[in-house]
Amino acid sequence: MIEIYFEQTTDAEKLFAVFTAYKNEPSLCFTYDGDKRITIHIDKKAMEMIQTTVIPAMTQFMFRFIEDRLLLSIISNDFYYKNVEEQQQILQLAHSFIDGERYDYRNGKQQAESRETFIKQALTEFLSDDISFSFESFLYFRLKNYKERLLHYVELAIDEYKLEQEYQNFIQTLRDCLVSRPAKLSIIHLLHQESTFTFYDEYFCEISAKELRKLIDRTLIVNQPMYIDSSVLAPLVSIAPKTIYLYTGNSDDGMVQTIQNLFQERLKLYDLDFFLQSKQAYCKKIR
Repeated sequence: MIEIYFEQTTDAEKLFAVFTAYKNEPSLCFTYDGDKRITIHIDKKAMEMIQTTVIPAMTQFMFRFIEDRLLLSIISNDFYYKNVEEQQQILQLAHSFIDGERYDYRNGKQQAESRETFIKQALTEFLSDDISFSFESFLYFRLKNYKERLLHYVELAIDEYKLEQEYQNFIQTLRDCLVSRPAKLSIIHLLHQESTFTFYDEYFCEISAKELRKLIDRTLIVNQPMYIDSSVLAPLVSIAPKTIYLYTGNSDDGMVQTIQNLFQERLKLYDLDFFLQSKQAYCKKIR
């Protein structure tokens, strides 16, 4: 028999619900006292049920109901983020690393052992028949490797959060610059091909790199706390066009996204193929 005690009744209820989702065998039975204790009755001849049923169920319970609580505790207590909105943003970023959406740039590779492996290893080493324990004590004393992995993901998330905050401040600073800046050119056509951006004026005449450098406001670059790209962003902000027609085959490109965030309603986004059509239509119009 295994007895698990909880500090919170709600946790006991949740784990019992997870257990009961597994089919009760004659050799394995889960009971809940209605308060804070779950009892697992196991036939001594079927101890493998711990591996095949109890441990997978408890691992699922950890992921569904406990992991976010641990992550938020790390965010709040280890890194002192007390604002609920900030906590939720960092938590969301931590999940993006956990789910593999973001690259772990510190290790430069995927983690060798999964969080699931750490939990199952700890439970395998700890659980046996005729044991009675506090779930909170198990969390505190037996899951060191698992919690260290969560700490790693929170660190990555906070690094990313700080970068995004700096980026948003940078964009807002450039927006403020645009408010009072007179337009040097009313319209810019911007052609994005692979990693290259080519500038055209309102008459579809290409603006050379030399001409762009002459248009750049040097004080704009010097006064920015963050690096401002001198080939795309600096010319665009310096010119401050009333309208930008941006033609691209990759709207998810980082620079394209930054231009969208910066110029907002001034930007008109089109597919790459539309550039040639627009240029041809303009040429026919002026003939």
